[in-house]
Amino acid sequence: MWNKPTKEQLASIPELYRTEETPLKDKPIYLHFFIGNCDWYVSEFDGKDVFWGFAILNNDFQMSEWGYFSFHDLDEIQVKGIFEIENDLFWQVRPAHQVERICRAQGWPLPEHQDILEIECPNCKKITRSGLGEEISCPECKVIILQRSISYQGGFRHGLYS
Repeated sequence: MWNKPTKEQLASIPELYRTEETPLKDKPIYLHFFIGNCDWYVSEFDGKDVFWGFAILNNDFQMSEWGYFSFHDLDEIQVKGIFEIENDLFWQVRPAHQVERICRAQGWPLPEHQDILEIECPNCKKITRSGLGEEISCPECKVIILQRSISYQGGFRHGLYS
């Protein structure tokens, strides 16, 4: 695993079942791991190896789910011996209902704090405004300006939004 969580980060996560009475929407998400189009969001930890949280694999929002996953297993994942699971260094603890990808998967309303991105079309130089959770195409010349890619940080890749 690239950039493993610190002991302090792991120690701050509640033990398994400590948030059992907390509604799923309000569960705090302490860590975010990702690789390609796969995301793991951590809400609880047994202190050794087992996380409980939310997983979205291969951008399959319909089959995503709350459940258990192993820190050891995440640590062992490698793609072609080069790419490893990453711990999102810019992650800030927040409730599940404020995580855009969890909201999409669960069918919850999207967070209201979504930012608007203004981006210039490289072709016609027209400025386009769009929510960060959307693919962006120029309305004039139809060029795709921003789309999903393989290497990312929690949504549209390269940290444009979480």
